[in-house]
Amino acid sequence: MSKVARRHHNGKLDMVFEPRRGYTRMPHVFQQPPLKASRELYEGKDPTATVFVMESSGGMVAGDRNDITIRLLPGSKARIIQQSALKVYRSHTGETCVQSIDVQLEEESRLEWMPEVIIPFADSKFQMETTIRLAKGATLLWGEIIAPGREMRGEVFDFSSLKSMMKIYVEEELLAFDSLHFVPDNLHLNGLGLLEEALYVGSIWLVSEKADEIDLRAIHEAMNVGDGLRAGVTRLAGNAVHCRFLGVNQWRLQQELKRVFSELAALI
Repeated sequence: MSKVARRHHNGKLDMVFEPRRGYTRMPHVFQQPPLKASRELYEGKDPTATVFVMESSGGMVAGDRNDITIRLLPGSKARIIQQSALKVYRSHTGETCVQSIDVQLEEESRLEWMPEVIIPFADSKFQMETTIRLAKGATLLWGEIIAPGREMRGEVFDFSSLKSMMKIYVEEELLAFDSLHFVPDNLHLNGLGLLEEALYVGSIWLVSEKADEIDLRAIHEAMNVGDGLRAGVTRLAGNAVHCRFLGVNQWRLQQELKRVFSELAALI
């Protein structure tokens, strides 16, 4: 009996936020499984809409694709939280899983993307493309964490390839372009100047007209580094700040990254 070819999942999630009666609402949302968004949630009188993004299939498999678009209309405020880690399974067909995120922030809007961990399983192939466009006065706080695999099962950099491309534009001018491309079979990731002893990579991107007011020295000095965790913070041209974390322990890196994320969120 011939095997039936598996049909690829193509998740789609389109979300549009806008201010209504003092709160940010999500009146327009399109969901195509396995991607799904929760309804808006609010913390007390905070008008920011908090939305959880879910991936109901349990993970991406060879050739799967997720497309997410987020648009914040002028003056809206949203916080997007991934419900769980993104698992990328073994590519039994050799095909690459792709996740595309396209974000548009209009005037005086604000978006926080709270990071969860991306876990590429052994023999997996994953490509992530994130493009963010900000209008004048918009604010962005974005986090990302990449794991080496299922470390507790002994899978450390056993994936085939992982590529992450992040582009941030402010008023159509390219502010930042960050590209990570790991092919463990072709690159000694533990080499000098690369990851060395680190296993986990974390990033925070901040864009705000208040970025120049942030005391980066104080942020850096308060970072709880050491014992396998290293971190740096850099001010970029164009009212932007970038933090990079390298760690040997997921829990430590994740806790510290989220602490810095919350600290920055309170400053802008």
